[in-house]
Amino acid sequence: MISFALLSPLARALFALWALLLCLTNIGSASIAAVKKRYKLTVLAFLLFVPVYTMWQVIFDLSLFKGTPDIAAATETLCNISWLIWFAAFAVLSVCAGLLLGYNIKYDRTNLNSGTIKLYLDKMPCGICCWRENGRVLFSNICMNDLCVAITQKQLLNGNHFHDAIKDDIISVDDKVWRFVSRKITVDGEQIYEMVASDITNEYAKTQALESDKAELSRLNNELREYYLSIDDSVKRQEILQAKMNIHDEMNRLMLSTAAADKEDSKALDNIFSLWEQNALLLCLDAENKSNQHQTAAVESLAAALGISVIWNSALPEELSEKQKELFFFTLQEAIINAVKHAGAKQMDISFKETDEEIICRFKNDGSIPQREVKFEGGLANLSRLASEQDAELNVEIGEDFSLLLKILKNHTFG
Repeated sequence: MISFALLSPLARALFALWALLLCLTNIGSASIAAVKKRYKLTVLAFLLFVPVYTMWQVIFDLSLFKGTPDIAAATETLCNISWLIWFAAFAVLSVCAGLLLGYNIKYDRTNLNSGTIKLYLDKMPCGICCWRENGRVLFSNICMNDLCVAITQKQLLNGNHFHDAIKDDIISVDDKVWRFVSRKITVDGEQIYEMVASDITNEYAKTQALESDKAELSRLNNELREYYLSIDDSVKRQEILQAKMNIHDEMNRLMLSTAAADKEDSKALDNIFSLWEQNALLLCLDAENKSNQHQTAAVESLAAALGISVIWNSALPEELSEKQKELFFFTLQEAIINAVKHAGAKQMDISFKETDEEIICRFKNDGSIPQREVKFEGGLANLSRLASEQDAELNVEIGEDFSLLLKILKNHTFG
């Protein structure tokens, strides 16, 4: 049987290369196990390394000192062994080294350990740092290290110093907004400090937008409140104006009725006094509470007292709102008083014309035609102002007869 020493130099060189590769494999296995703190596997890898390294040294010694007295006795003894035994030993050691290296690699990929935790914490988008009470940093990931450099211009070497450098809980760093949260925790009976930095850029932007919308809403609420107050003032002014118009109308009617009465006719005087009493009661009534029948009766009473007949060519349109009906009766009373007072009229014709957009109320009298331009003064001026507040229009039409026109928009919701 051929011994290992009788092999060709090339064959021995191949065995030397095989031994070198096995040495490197065992060194790698021992390093991986030591990093993962699996010290038993580290010792096993070292035990596999020793025979492989010894065989590599024997091959190296044989190549240098073969046939010389300097060759070691152990080298001669081992090299006189059959090369098949060397091959079997190398094969067994290779299988053991391969299995050990494969197990260490598989364990590193499938089991959690401190190295695995460190690797994945470094990949997290938030910053994490832990330190002892004296400031010594126990752990910090890459994100927290970068934040420390950006804020303090120094490396993260002392947790207390970094904590003191953070003045606010929310800090803007490199176009991002970070929230820093610190707490004290107990690990194995020891008090340590933990700080976590979270990226809240999107949440912060949404919060700022919400604050802006809230301020805008507050401004709108204030404007609406002022608008409602102005509406109240406008309603009060309108009520005062209506009260003045009512007083003006009633006083005109009373004075004209008194002036037209026969002073020698006691019955007429009784009617005048009754009319004064009735009108005094009417002045005490709220204009908004008057019904159509009541207002119509009041107009008929006024016309009878002034000696003018009122002819309704058509009924009052039902489309008119309560405010618009009040405006119509105010206009009718003013038209009757002015027709008697300024034109000596004896008849008042009332007609209505409807279009798609408005209702035209016409008050035509048979009195004398004005010789000069008609200007709205006194009661007509107040009436015109009240009509404009309801988007209505008051004007006159002069032809063969004199007509007062009131144009009221349909579907108007004033008041």
